Amino acid sequence: MRRSITTLAATALAAASVIIAAQPVTSLATADDQVFLVAEAFTYDEGDAVTATAAAASAASACEDTTYALKTWKVGTLNWLYNGDGVPANIASTALGAITTSTNTVAKGTNRCGLTNLTTSTYTYGGTTTLKPQVSATATCTGNDNKSVTGWGTLPAKVLAYTCTYYNAKGVVIASDTLIDNVAYTWFTTKPANCTGQQYDLETTLTHERLHTAGLGHVDQTNNATQTMTPASSPCDTSRRLLGAGDYAGLKALATK
Repeated sequence: MRRSITTLAATALAAASVIIAAQPVTSLATADDQVFLVAEAFTYDEGDAVTATAAAASAASACEDTTYALKTWKVGTLNWLYNGDGVPANIASTALGAITTSTNTVAKGTNRCGLTNLTTSTYTYGGTTTLKPQVSATATCTGNDNKSVTGWGTLPAKVLAYTCTYYNAKGVVIASDTLIDNVAYTWFTTKPANCTGQQYDLETTLTHERLHTAGLGHVDQTNNATQTMTPASSPCDTSRRLLGAGDYAGLKALATK
């Protein structure tokens, strides 16, 4: 089983689907008031040897590969909120901790390679909220309220999580909502013994999604299989919770944009 990301680019008024790379988007206003939207759907497809290769790859290869791909936005300071309504019962007490850990991993550049923590962006947890992520059950972005909410809900078949990120004309993120499917898939925060079937690691998934919010795109799933930003991953895989050398290098490059 593997997962892949389909990237969509759109204005806040109308979304147009594209494959892999976000296309130039049309602004909603002029000059510094312009707001842009990019959306990523975290999906999976049946069977592929690439994911087995990624799972078996050594830590050394993850730390030798410095490949990364940049998008056109980055995070300066982001205040994020959590809505636990609908969280699966088996992870109700641990989901927020896993999401917080993933967010901090990206904020600090925490990695598998012993590289020094980064201080290029600030992510602040603002507490729980009754606001919902502005993502529909049909995987579309429903508007920008300038709040960054992570929460749970129904998504289309094969979509594990969906993120809508808004950024301004200066390329700085102003809001980013993430909806995680709570119907079709089994999530874990601690890998079960003898993990089998369609069980997915919440921390791995959110680290990948937070890297999208931060401004990183996908790398090649075959040549860069050990990086967190590779678009394929197996169920039960926790090997990419922390960043590889390429993911880390990408965050450093974003800081100079």
